[in-house]
Amino acid sequence: MEQKSRVILPNALTIDVEDAVNQAMRNIFSQPMEPTCRVLENTGRLLDLFSEFEAKATFFILGEVARSYPELIKKIAVHGHELGIHGFSHTRYNLLSRDQVREEIVSAKKLVEDISGSEVLGHRAPEFSINQDNRWVLEILLEAGITYDSSIFPVKLNRYGWKGFNKDIDWFTLDNGGRIIEAPLSTINYFGKEVAVCGGGYLRAFPFIFTDSAFRTIQKRRPVNVYLHPYEIDPPPFQEFYMEEVRKSSLRAKWKLYAYWYNRKTVMPKLRKLLRRYRFDTLNNVIQAKLKEH
Repeated sequence: MEQKSRVILPNALTIDVEDAVNQAMRNIFSQPMEPTCRVLENTGRLLDLFSEFEAKATFFILGEVARSYPELIKKIAVHGHELGIHGFSHTRYNLLSRDQVREEIVSAKKLVEDISGSEVLGHRAPEFSINQDNRWVLEILLEAGITYDSSIFPVKLNRYGWKGFNKDIDWFTLDNGGRIIEAPLSTINYFGKEVAVCGGGYLRAFPFIFTDSAFRTIQKRRPVNVYLHPYEIDPPPFQEFYMEEVRKSSLRAKWKLYAYWYNRKTVMPKLRKLLRRYRFDTLNNVIQAKLKEH
């Protein structure tokens, strides 16, 4: 009997909407400020690119960005993309108490829903800060009305990751007996080592031929979960007040920032190639299609 071939599902295209300038000013230079217009401009460039290829994406919105630029949230929704949340202040959840995490999630969800007029179903933690040690965050998400999460790298990395976590989109049973859908970030096994691929700094750093090979490998089993930030298509120089702080900073701070700036000019061309070669959709649509396979 002839074996039925597997239908290749669309890949998930996800954007973590945050501003690198205000985060660097706050976290590295201890100068709190609101998100700058760079996040507005760079997200607009991504929206134009996705419209060109008729691709839909999920935008995980940081609460402080929604507060500063509500018109951006409306624009994303008008373009037919999905809105999710990314916390409120971009503080790592492992640095917060349960009550503080709950406030980050609930306040961001309410604000994005109030602006867009549509229900928010999805969530991604700042810096992927959910692992086996604070899995209780998933319980808070479910209590807040979140249907699915996409915060977990199924590999242990320096700042994040959950080694051994299921690579597939699937239901995850919580310690309190509840269930939430988890859509992990993409990894591949490369010469016996699990490697994070197809998003963020990995998309910037790896040559396109490696990313393309990773896509083809992952698609044999599951959709690819691509993520990036608007600032990753934005090379320096930046606003003068920011560059002045960089010039005055320590060598260690400069090194950290330069690592974030590395290869940004390559991201838009790489995205164009991916959009030409592969199908993309919102993460929620990909989740629903994947779960129907089970």
